[in-house]
Amino acid sequence: MTDLQKQQITQMREQGRTYSEISESLSIAVGTIKAFCSRKAPKASAVPVPVVQATITEGRCKRCGQPLINTPGHRQKTFCSSSCQRKYWQEHKELLRHDSFVTITCPACGKQFSDYAGHRRKYCSHSCYITHRYGGASYEPKRNDLSGDDETVSKYAE
Repeated sequence: MTDLQKQQITQMREQGRTYSEISESLSIAVGTIKAFCSRKAPKASAVPVPVVQATITEGRCKRCGQPLINTPGHRQKTFCSSSCQRKYWQEHKELLRHDSFVTITCPACGKQFSDYAGHRRKYCSHSCYITHRYGGASYEPKRNDLSGDDETVSKYAE
């Protein structure tokens, strides 16, 4: 890269042109221009990247009432922080909606329990499932101890 190209890159960056625009006009690779700007260009003359400014809306935090800073085009906040959100729901448990719970009767023990509607649970516990499904028997097969049987060991070693 020549000294003239370096001066042109610096001037174009001060004018606010992007790396790709400079690359097209000078026929230099974009990576070369980025590397030059990060190493050689003075930091004070670097053009700041335009950022969408967050605005203070009329919304306020549900718990403490602080003004909320919302970014346009994003979901609007209702709490100023996660700790404020946690504290609010701990203080207002009566506002939680519990209409997604269903009451189920366990077919093994007859006990009634509640669970979320989408979970399709049938049994109140794993032990009830084992008792009802396998009649209380262990579901693991019996294991043979082959440690002292030399004939079996040599038969499987071949």
